[in-house]
This record gives sequence, structure tokens and C-alpha cells, in this order.
Amino acid sequence: MPNKPGMILAGLLAFVAQSQPLTAHEGHDHGAPPPPVSATIAPRFEASSETHELVGVLRENGLILFLDLFQGNRPVGDAEIEVETPGGSLKAKPLGDGSYRIAAPFAATPGRYDLIATVMRGVEIDILTATLNVAAANPSAPKPGATDLAQRLPDGALFVPKPSQRILGLENIRSSRESHRASMTLPGRIIPDPNASGVVQAAVVGRISPPPGGFKRLGARVRAGDLLALVQPAVSAADLASQAQLRGEIEQQITLVSRRLERFRQISAGSITRAQVEDAELELAGLHARREAMEQTRRAPERLIAPVDGVLAAANVLAGQMADPNAILFQIIEPSRLWVEALSHGGHGMGKTGSALLPDGRRLGLRFEGAGLSERNQAVPLHFSIETADDHLQPGRLVTVHAETGESREGIALPRASVIRAANGTMLVYEQSGPERFVAREVRVEPLDASRVLVISGLESGSRIVTTGAELLHQVR
Repeated sequence: MPNKPGMILAGLLAFVAQSQPLTAHEGHDHGAPPPPVSATIAPRFEASSETHELVGVLRENGLILFLDLFQGNRPVGDAEIEVETPGGSLKAKPLGDGSYRIAAPFAATPGRYDLIATVMRGVEIDILTATLNVAAANPSAPKPGATDLAQRLPDGALFVPKPSQRILGLENIRSSRESHRASMTLPGRIIPDPNASGVVQAAVVGRISPPPGGFKRLGARVRAGDLLALVQPAVSAADLASQAQLRGEIEQQITLVSRRLERFRQISAGSITRAQVEDAELELAGLHARREAMEQTRRAPERLIAPVDGVLAAANVLAGQMADPNAILFQIIEPSRLWVEALSHGGHGMGKTGSALLPDGRRLGLRFEGAGLSERNQAVPLHFSIETADDHLQPGRLVTVHAETGESREGIALPRASVIRAANGTMLVYEQSGPERFVAREVRVEPLDASRVLVISGLESGSRIVTTGAELLHQVR
């Protein structure tokens, strides 16, 4: 007993075959007309809906089907495709990477063939209609090659076959005109958060020695209060002579007070008051404390302690090295709390957010923290905290800051990779006007943030603009 889906598709195919010209289902279309490519391009058909895009290429009595998402142009490899052909209903065999194959013995005869493709992905069903034109063989015309080559058409558009699109990794985005916050581009650099970083310096001139366990290695995590190094104070010859003289004086006073206190204790209680004895005892204790403090000053090393929690970012110490009170011996930074300092030469009002672009293309989200009131090299310093988690950031690295202003601009936001600078200096984007057709559009852009630009003119909403692979697409000749 025939199945109902097959009967329905067969009836639909008969209805489509009787219609002249062939029309698509509601909400579907055939896409752009077949581009005027060279005779070396194999016969093909195109069909698209708001969900999928299907291209069929005739190869050796078989049809190779390429299925992609209409928005994004990403291959769809998990679908089931059933095609109604003049020879009956055929189920496509997956080949991988969003390509499928069906037998097409009917295409051995030149003619015009109406096809209906049913695409099933889970509970989603999409029906696409198309027409395959097979021209009669012309002995004087060149035969199609084993593969189709990308080429620039006489009207300036590009014809890029689906296999080439897979290799170039072409993806697109649907353009939409909206209101965005304007931004300005500023030079900047990464700096430590002043509330989560610190330096360690010696307070006196002395000789550095390692703490128990040795110096900590670079990159080691330390906690506030950890012992990093010891500094033995250096004492000059003049200071040693002064200390020796002072020590002699203190020893002499200790001897005199000790003898006086001993005499007080030997004299009868009626002759010496208790207050005199206590005064002598206190004076003797004070002299002993002075001598002990002087000894500690000579021999006790200075302890260099970590002021904050963080990672040891710099260590300029060696055993036996002489410490300079003005030199930074250790620097401690918390990598998860870094800031960006930018220099502004204008008096624009600042928004609350921004972004930074690293030389390697990475993007950092920023939050405005404050601006200086005094100029530095005729520029006002601006501070931003980094909100994007990144374990490979280093203080001192230069970045390009895109800081939001209080103004708003209307336009189409596109990734920076979508915009290509032509040889004559104009800015171009590529619109995917058909499954295998791309048209260059000249646009005027402004910076929006670290990863996007704002197209002010030259582009309409609803266009499919190439993002990934636009630079490679521009090289097609």
C-alpha cells in the first residue's frame, strides 16, 4: 500500500509540473536567477527558504546536494532529504559536511526538470522547489571540469560554488539597522588594579638573603604577609664606631647603677627609702632595654613582606645583592583584576562601558572607572576595569580602546572582519545575494567597539553580509 507522504508529494509534483512558470511555495523562493557563469560550470539548481538553502550540481548522472542554513550559511549535515524527480521519489545519501547525493538517470536527456525537495530535521519540515535545466551537448563548447571554480562575473559579482564556500569557511549575518552608542578610538595600555597590586622595597640599605625555603619563583601565588626576602642592614665604619662608643657608655652606666642599687640593698631600711630603691631598679631596667634595642638594631634583618594577595610578577633579587631603598625588588599583581589606562585628547562625555582590542585580535569588555583632572602629555588619562576573564593578559601591553560616548548613532552593526579595504581605499562588504552569488557593496563605516563597526550608508537592512572569510572572498579573480 503506498504511503501517504509519497502520494502527497507526487500530487504536488504533478501540480507544479502543470504550472507555467514554476512557482515556489508560500514563504519560499528560488533565490537569485542562475548567474551567467562560464560553460565549464556543471548544470545546477538553487532553492531557498527562510530556513534552508539547497544547491544541486549534476555530476556523472547523479545530483550532489549541498544544504546550508539560510541565515549563517553553515552546512547542515543532520538532515534527511527526499527529492521528487521525474523518475520518482529518491532519498538522498549523506556524504558529510552538509552534502548529499541522489541518482539522476533522467538528467542524461537534455531538458527542463522540475524537482521538489523535502528537508526534514527532527520535527521541522521544509519543502523547496527548483528547476534543473540540462542543455544539449555542444561539441564545440568546452565540457564542464571535474570541479567548479570560483570566478568573478562580468557584472562584478562573484560566483563561488558551495564546495569552495566550505573551504573558505564563508558565513553570513542578517543586517539590521538600529540605534547604537557612538564610540571614540583611544590608545591605551593594560595596568594593574591599584587595589589588587603592590610592590616591595627595602627601607634600609643592606645585603639581601633568601628566606627559609628560598626565594619564590616568578608566577608563584603569594598571600599578604608572606616572607619574600631578608635584608641585613649595612653599617658603615663611622656608624660602628659611634655604636661602640654608645655601647661603652651604656655599659658604664649599667655598672654604676648596679653598684648603687647593691649598696641601697645593704644599707638598713631606716636610712634608704623604698622609693630610692625602686628608682634605681627602674633606671637599671631602662639601661638594659637600651642595650638590647641597640643589639637588635645591629643584628636583626629587615623582613620583606608581601603587601597583597596575588601572583609574583617581577623579582629583582639575588642572594648577596645590596638592596637600594629606591629600587623595586618584588611586584605582585592579581591577574584577574587588571585595568586599562587610555589617553583622551578630546572633551567627550564618557559612557559606562567600552571595549579594548588586543594586537592578536582578542576583545576585552571594559567598564569606565574614572578620568583624571590633570593632563598628561596634553591628554586626559581614563581608567577602565577589565570585565572579560583572560588568563593571558600582561600589564604594559598596548591596546586600542573603543570608549562609548553619550551620543547615539543609527546604522548597521557588523563584525570588523566583514569590512574589506579595497585597493583604491574604499570600504567594501560582500552581500550573499544567492546561494552561490556574492556582490560587493561600497559602504561608509565608523568604529563601534573592539569587534564591530557601524555601517552608516551603502547597505540596506535584511541583507546577508559575509562575516567569516570575507578577506579570502575578496581575493577571487
